[in-house]
Amino acid sequence: MTNQSNHQNLSQLLHTITIFMLLLLAVLLVCLSLLTGAYFVTKLLTLPPPTFTLPSFLSFLLPEETEPQSPNGPSEPSADDGVTLGATADAGIAYQDKIIFVGDSLTAHLVNRGVLTGGTATKQVWHCENNMMNLNSEVVNVKIVYPETGEKMTIAEAARKAKPEIMVITLGTDYGVAFLGEADFKACYGDLIKAIQKASPKTTIILQSIFPVTSTCVSLDNAKIDTCNKWVRAIAAENGCYYLNTQSVLKDDNNCLKAEYCNSTDGIHLHKEAYEVILTYIRTHAVPD
Repeated sequence: MTNQSNHQNLSQLLHTITIFMLLLLAVLLVCLSLLTGAYFVTKLLTLPPPTFTLPSFLSFLLPEETEPQSPNGPSEPSADDGVTLGATADAGIAYQDKIIFVGDSLTAHLVNRGVLTGGTATKQVWHCENNMMNLNSEVVNVKIVYPETGEKMTIAEAARKAKPEIMVITLGTDYGVAFLGEADFKACYGDLIKAIQKASPKTTIILQSIFPVTSTCVSLDNAKIDTCNKWVRAIAAENGCYYLNTQSVLKDDNNCLKAEYCNSTDGIHLHKEAYEVILTYIRTHAVPD
């Protein structure tokens, strides 16, 4: 009887141990599952988002990529690129007096603003009789009034005659920004540069950025001007010229021409103070020796 009782007690103990072991195993499996799940969730959270590339024929569905901009508009090109003129000590009026300025009405107004040596009688500015100089296929043939003699001649002919040490060209406000795509813009500008270089190989040519316009201007758009200035810099690089990013000191926090620099209701033309800022920028971003 006692042996039978002992046997039953042993059976119950083994049964209890078995149940306990099964429960313990179940708890271990649950814990292992939780740990494994947490591990994979963590890995998933640290993975980069999946990418999906649309076929090229559906690329129009994607938004256009834009470059990040600083609060003052597009970031200034690096002065280490060998093309963009970086900050220097003020090269002085003697440096400024070496420059021949060529361009549209914004360049022509250097004369009547009286900011160059010689005041309104300066001979440093080459411009058309009507002050306009369209950046188009005819810019190579356009006639400027040669200040020394009053003769009308092309820019290349004037360069051959004067052999200027430095030439600053500012084009695009007239016609170019509003009407030309990249290929035509670069071709027209490039043809003019090549003609000048052929006529006066030792002239250092600086392509100045197109100036911004005010927020109220209706005929030109600062976003397109920014795009065109990238083309101007590319043209300079392709033709062995320098690029002068003067537009960077004319802008307000909204990427527009500062209202206090504008001299007219069109939102484009500048007054004397603006030209003094421009000339200071030119002297403090001088061509390296």
